[in-house]
Amino acid sequence: MSISQHPVHSPSSWPERCLAVVGSLMFAITFLAILTGVFSRYFNLHGFEWSFEIATIGFVWVTFIGTVIAEIRHENVRFHGLVKLLPAPLQKALDAFASVALLGISVWLLCSGSAFIARTGWMPTPVLRWPAGLGSLALISAATMLALLAVMRLTRLVRNGVRP
Repeated sequence: MSISQHPVHSPSSWPERCLAVVGSLMFAITFLAILTGVFSRYFNLHGFEWSFEIATIGFVWVTFIGTVIAEIRHENVRFHGLVKLLPAPLQKALDAFASVALLGISVWLLCSGSAFIARTGWMPTPVLRWPAGLGSLALISAATMLALLAVMRLTRLVRNGVRP
């Protein structure tokens, strides 16, 4: 038995589908880069130092994409069992509080990530010499998507009184 509310939940909207495809590709790249690095170390092969750098960047992207997908599905730090026990007005108030908190955290992450990428975004990575901002861009992208999601939820809650 799954603890998820959506044990076999396939992506229902086109943004979620796009994120799932990009996340799957990034996971595959991360997995293959890690395998390449492990095999190169095991067999003492040189020239594959880049694999761990790619794995690091891929892991950061997979993490942030997964966070956005979980938030779209209402599976990111949710207490459904407890919330369902509360009266409907209190449920709406908690949903509003959660959306405001998500918006606040997302805006803070967006500002912080933007400042970080402004300072270090064009610094080259140690091995591949790619811009270091490739990893930080995942934070900015996720924060932007989460902020938009929070605004959409708050708008729906205020206009229609419908819980997200």
